[in-house]
Amino acid sequence: MNVTNVPSSDTEESDHSVQVGSPLLSEGVESAFDGVTVRSAEVTFRPGERTKFHAHAGVQILYVTDGVGMVGTRDEEREVSACDLVVFEPGEEHWHGTAEDADSAFSHVFFLAEPDNGELDIQEAP
Repeated sequence: MNVTNVPSSDTEESDHSVQVGSPLLSEGVESAFDGVTVRSAEVTFRPGERTKFHAHAGVQILYVTDGVGMVGTRDEEREVSACDLVVFEPGEEHWHGTAEDADSAFSHVFFLAEPDNGELDIQEAP
């Protein structure tokens, strides 16, 4: 697991055909993928909610957008908050969500790039 904080000072301004009017502000990583499915969505966990341990056939990246959450592997757990970037390697067993005693929600955007025939391996709750 790799957790990186992406501060607003790392924001890049560039002209992009998708943006109308002003330059596009972007933060992130650019990668080329061949023969993989790429998905993304924003997910919100209410207090006390989390995933079970699971592993993806490809890389999963979480970008924390709001609140304080937890991410964990079989070897470690980390608290994460806004602007943290979490990278789970292919096959790395992990979970994410809120602490059991959390009193507020936690949101992140996930990006998942895995082989077209990749399967999600769901295991027990942490």
